[in-house]
Amino acid sequence: MNILFISYFYPPLAGPASLRNIKNVKYLSQNGNLIDVLTVGNIVYNYYDNGLLAESCHHRIFHIPSYDPMSLLEKISGKNKNASNQIYHNTPERYKLFLRRLYPLDDKVLWLPNLLKEGRKLLAEEKYDLIYVSCGPFSSAVAARKLSQSFQLPYVLEMRDYWTLLKDYNLQGNYLNRLYARNTEKKLLQDASLIVTATKGIAEDISEQFGKNLMAKSFILYNGPDEEDFAAITPVPKDPSQYVLSYFGALYAKRSLKWLLKALKDLQNEHKLPQNFSLRLYGNYHLETLQEIKQSGIENLVQIIPQLSHKDALNAMLASDALLLLINSDSPKGTLTSKIFEYLRLKKPVLALIPANGEAAELLKESGQNYICPMESSSAIKSCIEKLFADREKELQFQYLADKYDRKKQIAELNQRLLSLLKKE
Repeated sequence: MNILFISYFYPPLAGPASLRNIKNVKYLSQNGNLIDVLTVGNIVYNYYDNGLLAESCHHRIFHIPSYDPMSLLEKISGKNKNASNQIYHNTPERYKLFLRRLYPLDDKVLWLPNLLKEGRKLLAEEKYDLIYVSCGPFSSAVAARKLSQSFQLPYVLEMRDYWTLLKDYNLQGNYLNRLYARNTEKKLLQDASLIVTATKGIAEDISEQFGKNLMAKSFILYNGPDEEDFAAITPVPKDPSQYVLSYFGALYAKRSLKWLLKALKDLQNEHKLPQNFSLRLYGNYHLETLQEIKQSGIENLVQIIPQLSHKDALNAMLASDALLLLINSDSPKGTLTSKIFEYLRLKKPVLALIPANGEAAELLKESGQNYICPMESSSAIKSCIEKLFADREKELQFQYLADKYDRKKQIAELNQRLLSLLKKE
């Protein structure tokens, strides 16, 4: 198959969206497909990992300029990258959210004119079998649908996350924006030849809200680990005099450390923290998180380590005593963070501050993990941490269902679904 693959997020941008996309392109290419990638040009962004692009296996890649806020900030700052990053990270989240809500659909919608122009040019020059669009930003799918209609090609709509069904975080702002986005999402889903979702809950909720017929044309592609990544990591001897609880990635929307920090402070006051305990946060954190840490009274126990490459992050996970997961309690049931699969693959204890009835909790329980409590209760977190500490001398046995979640195997199954799709067209 010749595939036109559209994604705003792609290496050298890092983070879970880019990582998922590059694994998709890598293994779809290894299954015999020729893939051209359309992605955004230079923008200001949280994470970069220049080593990821070597995995891509794409045929060609096209970086398309945009006029969205992150692209404009990069253009305005010019060569002064530190200034643009300072502006981004030191701007309160409420101001950034206000800016996002000014745009119809999402704040990346101004990428579409150039995306459509380049897409039309490529489709006129090359013979493609299908268009694959990875969302968010969800406005990208508007371009994919238009290109699909103009050139009579099927398009595959990948939903890495919730859009208008994201009930805990209002990205649309006002009623008219919400109505427009919801109607657009319905059209995009109905017209897609295949819907790929990152979780079971997303597929089920989409089907319930937008049409039961959608489940039949849905495929669940979890953010399962790539075994090639784990073959490359080297175990680092742990210092037995230390206890390290590590978190990897961003904190956004309603996700917060303040209840965890309160629980740790209480444990410190009761002399129940292990000697040389540290909470390590790997990533680039916004103003609100830094303020929470500063006001916690245990700032000396928290270490912030700038974002690592994916390989180095896996090594740091392996060197940790326990790994931290956060999902706010009013998140939709299908909310998963991609790091959960890497955590499970490493078979480390996971302190999961997550909803007890969500898909993340199901995955953890399936693997034998039981350090689960709500993110918003410091007393529940305190009890959970005490159990975690009490178990540290035990030989804990956690399961990992490699056959179900292995990335390469899942994408081979997706490839078969794509081939079947073309036979029906």
